[in-house]
Amino acid sequence: MGHGHSSSSNGSSLVGNPHEEKTKEKVEKLFRQNNRTNRSRSLDNRTQEKLPNRPVGSSHSARFPKTRHIPVPTQGPRKSEDGPNGSISGLTRDDKRVIETCWFKCSQKQLRKCSCDMFWDILHTDEEILRLFRLDHVAPNRLKENDYFKSHAANLALVLNLVVTNLQDNFEQAQDALQALGYQHLHLIDRTHFQSMYWDIFTDCFERNPPPSFKKGAEREVWSRMILFIMGQMKTGYQRAIQEEKCERLSVPILM
Repeated sequence: MGHGHSSSSNGSSLVGNPHEEKTKEKVEKLFRQNNRTNRSRSLDNRTQEKLPNRPVGSSHSARFPKTRHIPVPTQGPRKSEDGPNGSISGLTRDDKRVIETCWFKCSQKQLRKCSCDMFWDILHTDEEILRLFRLDHVAPNRLKENDYFKSHAANLALVLNLVVTNLQDNFEQAQDALQALGYQHLHLIDRTHFQSMYWDIFTDCFERNPPPSFKKGAEREVWSRMILFIMGQMKTGYQRAIQEEKCERLSVPILM
């Protein structure tokens, strides 16, 4: 879901190319996370060397930082996701609380492993997907050591973290940001190898690789519903980008 390889001179952080860096920053701004939490920073390898040694999640204040949520104005109509059935996200208020609680039970290491497992699973579902992500030249036994693999896996963890921490208070921003992220993917992937069925593959791989705190039945169910929401919004944004591109091509006058 991005391209270009990254490297680090000291090995302690992975810094992507300028386009990749801009994409990461756009995603965070879309989530209105100008004051990034320690947890979202810790899931981003670009800042890993600046992190404190104490693992996030070891105290109540670390698990539930005061700056995690930005209030949303209460006046005006609210989207129906706040209703009893959570019709937009498929998640009720209780579901969202379960998701956040389970997420913050996990250590940074567990969440990074989870995102690596997701990406690994995606890449090994179909050989064409390796080409899609331009990783078909990497030896299978070296894939997890590849800078781009690690950078993209970190991106997955970062996006999931931003979704989890915005579902309750900033739902509309999360929805818009996911659609924008899907929209950006039109220019981030090798479309010559992209097939619509890959959305189902991505969804399946995300669903079957939850963090350890989501392993039980009820928690696993809400994890799956959140993934369906995430992928549905990204797919909506991606399809909108394709449609707009087609309209632009049709509107260009033919010069004779």
